[in-house]
Amino acid sequence: MNINEYYSLLGLNPGASVAEIKKAYRRKVMQYHPDRNPDPRASSMFIRITEAYQYLISIPAQQKAREEERQNYYNAWVEYRREEARKKAENYAKESYAKFRESELYKSTNYIDGRIIGFGFGLSIFIIGYTIYGYLYRVSVAESALEMPSVPLMILSLAVGLVFLVITVLYYLAWIEDRKKEKDGKECENKKPV
Repeated sequence: MNINEYYSLLGLNPGASVAEIKKAYRRKVMQYHPDRNPDPRASSMFIRITEAYQYLISIPAQQKAREEERQNYYNAWVEYRREEARKKAENYAKESYAKFRESELYKSTNYIDGRIIGFGFGLSIFIIGYTIYGYLYRVSVAESALEMPSVPLMILSLAVGLVFLVITVLYYLAWIEDRKKEKDGKECENKKPV
């Protein structure tokens, strides 16, 4: 296999971002893990896509590397790490899918997407705003004590909104840190002498 075949196995174009590689690998794992796919060829396909993922995720600053550097890195990979990656993949193929999801390799595919963060902020603000508006509206139209809105229910709804907001802020901070690391890695690669 060559570098372009690794990208092709994951359904990606050469130079795909780390987030795209992680996302593609997760999709392919769900499709080809032998525990989920009874096809006899699924195990070998799973091993090949796992090998491809391990290689592509290990390329330093893959977008900025020259073709010669990428080829040298690939040759070193073939010589030293490819067989190790295949053995690990074969072991993962023998495990149940649930156990594989607990492996460090699978956990390395976690990625944070900006759309998820935007959705989280939107949802949490909607819940908080709708809870406050709904409570105040119900108080203003209530004509008797029986029609008054439930304070514990309002507090519970606000708590849910606040929990979503805190989780989203934590994801946002992790996303910023992730982007900073990626940017720093690219800057270090650009500063290396040619």
